[in-house]
Amino acid sequence: MEIISLIGIAIIATLLALLIRRDRPELALLLALTAAALIFLFAVTRLAGVISVLEGLAQRTGINRQYFSLLLKIIAIAYIAEFGAQVCRDAGQEAVAGAVEVAGKILVLVLSVPILIAVFDLTLKLLP
Repeated sequence: MEIISLIGIAIIATLLALLIRRDRPELALLLALTAAALIFLFAVTRLAGVISVLEGLAQRTGINRQYFSLLLKIIAIAYIAEFGAQVCRDAGQEAVAGAVEVAGKILVLVLSVPILIAVFDLTLKLLP
């Protein structure tokens, strides 16, 4: 029931931020960012078990460890970029949020090039 605790923290932080926002908007933003960071860090710590299961599956299927590592990095970039963009939006910085999203997409594309090359090479080997 960890999700109930996380939702409780989120609701309390949101209500406190709404109450404080009129008098001290900078403090309200800091409170919201702190709550978001704590929730994000909590969720990230739970990923270790998932990663170990996926590593086991990759070993059993014979997937190149380099590609598996790249996939994990791509997933991490996607989540971190989304989190960063949402933080920027909450601070009223829509342009910065958009830039974070574009940068995240570009980094995903850059990291995916070796995987795309491997897929194309495999496709060419399968064609007569």
